[in-house]
Amino acid sequence: MRKLLAVLILAFPISAWSSELSFLIEKALTHNKRIKEARSELKISEILYKEAISDFLPKVNLFYSRSNLSDVPSYYFSLPGAPPSRFSLFNRSYYRFGVTASQPIFTGGRIFFNAKLKEKEKEAAYYLFKETVNKVVYTIKADYYELLKAKANVAAAKNYLKAAEKHYSDVKAFFDQGVVPRRDLLEAEVKLKDAQEKLIQAKSMYTVALEKLKTDVGDVNLSFFPEKRLSFRPVKVSLKELIEQAYENRPLVLYYERLKEGSSIGVKLAASDFLPSLLLNVGYEKTDQYPGEEYSSFSVSFNFNFPLFSGGKRFLQVERALLERTKAEVSLKEVKEKVRLQVVSAYTELLSAASRVKTAKAMVEKAKELLRDSKERYREHVGTSTEVADAMAYLYGAERALSSAVSDYYLALSKLEYATGKELR
Repeated sequence: MRKLLAVLILAFPISAWSSELSFLIEKALTHNKRIKEARSELKISEILYKEAISDFLPKVNLFYSRSNLSDVPSYYFSLPGAPPSRFSLFNRSYYRFGVTASQPIFTGGRIFFNAKLKEKEKEAAYYLFKETVNKVVYTIKADYYELLKAKANVAAAKNYLKAAEKHYSDVKAFFDQGVVPRRDLLEAEVKLKDAQEKLIQAKSMYTVALEKLKTDVGDVNLSFFPEKRLSFRPVKVSLKELIEQAYENRPLVLYYERLKEGSSIGVKLAASDFLPSLLLNVGYEKTDQYPGEEYSSFSVSFNFNFPLFSGGKRFLQVERALLERTKAEVSLKEVKEKVRLQVVSAYTELLSAASRVKTAKAMVEKAKELLRDSKERYREHVGTSTEVADAMAYLYGAERALSSAVSDYYLALSKLEYATGKELR
């Protein structure tokens, strides 16, 4: 278990991630149910490969039996002047003890090709396991960035509420002095209630995001509170290089490549049934079945078998193996096309999110400037309460747009890493 965990950590360098994300991924590698199931499948494939290798070794059988007969064949004879005598050919109660060993000498390649096929299936299972791990890692990353976005939205809602409370306080003071009409006070109260509702909604979304993260990690009792904040650090990537990396590193592609190689071996395995087989048999037996002393024997024999006719079964097996190989080739081409589409899609989303981040940052700065100007104009009684309320809403919306764009950028980057099977940061 620890050895496999170490291999996973080496395969997925968590040093490239934040300490919080590293912690979550390590937890998922241990507790996630999909990884546990995939790990069991991998172990089964390893056992099947060892079973195939064991066919090269001799088969040794030890036997012992005890028999009690109601009657045995007898031989009667008599000597001149003596009464007839009875002589039993076998003892009525006897044992048999022996050891037999059978060693395949030549099997037409059946054992060899079967072992090679199981080896390819074991390699395929390993890459399928890595694909499952990659999928879980991507899910944890997506959950983590959604949680950071929810946290940023909570912070934006708190700022919105703080600004609404300050505006209400200012309007209330002006109203008490008879400077502004009641409409301004009512508008400020509405904005305050709206800000309070926005904060409740933001906290609710944060709670849901946190619970989803815990569920995907596989530990619902996980104690985790993110301290990091969303910060934008763009990554330079090339679409052409990303597609090449996906073909070389994506475990799903490597999985289908191993299945294709295994299908070619399967054709040879099916064809091997047309060839003869030769077995070496060695045996030793000891018994007291016969009257007199115990009898023992040692034997060596060769068993040669050449199949002549099997009702066409062997031809059908070869035909099926050829079809399986064609199917594997088509599946490999299809999965490469899907992987390429995933890379292009994630790359496009990454560029779009990066552009949105740039726009959202400008929106936040303009909204902050607008809010400052609106507050100043209202204090000087040259602006309206509606201008301040709208400016607060604009700033809140701009901050949410920025957190959403940054989160979407890292989600697209994580999707790109999953599609290529390689870390990009």
